[in-house]
Amino acid sequence: MREKLLKKQLWDMIRLTNTNFETAYKPIVEIHGLTTMQSRVLIAVNECDEPTVGNISKIIDVSSPNASNLCKKLERDGFIHRIRSSIDERVVILKLTEKGKEALLQINKDLKSMFGPIIEKISEEEFKTIISGMEFLNKLLSELEDAAKRNC
Repeated sequence: MREKLLKKQLWDMIRLTNTNFETAYKPIVEIHGLTTMQSRVLIAVNECDEPTVGNISKIIDVSSPNASNLCKKLERDGFIHRIRSSIDERVVILKLTEKGKEALLQINKDLKSMFGPIIEKISEEEFKTIISGMEFLNKLLSELEDAAKRNC
C-alpha cells in the first residue's frame, strides 16, 4: 500500500507542486526577459558568498556546462559579468550588473504585489504546517537519495 502511495501520490504531488510553482512564477520573470532558470541563476549569484559557475551549478542543480551556457546568455543580455579568476583561470566568478540587480528588485516587487495578498490570507498555523510538511518531505527525499547512493 505504501509503495502505491509513494509512486502515485508523492511523485505526482512533487511534480504538480513544481509545475504549479513554475506556472505562477514564469510570467513574472518573462516580463524581464528571463526564463525561470535564468532567474534562479541571478538569485543564486545574488545570495552566494562565492558566486562561481561551479558553485551556481550546484545551487541550481544543473551540470557545469549548462550553468556556463546560462551564464554566457545572461552576460550577453547584460544581467551579469563573468570574470576569470586571476588565481585559477578555470574558475569563472559571477557578478550581477546594475541591470541584473534591478531585475531582481523588480521581480521581488512584482511577486509581493501579485502574491502578497494571497499569502497574507494564510494563517501563521497553516504556514507553519506547510513549512513543517516540506521539511519532512525533504528529510524523506534525502534518505531516499542516500539509499540510492548506497545501492549504486
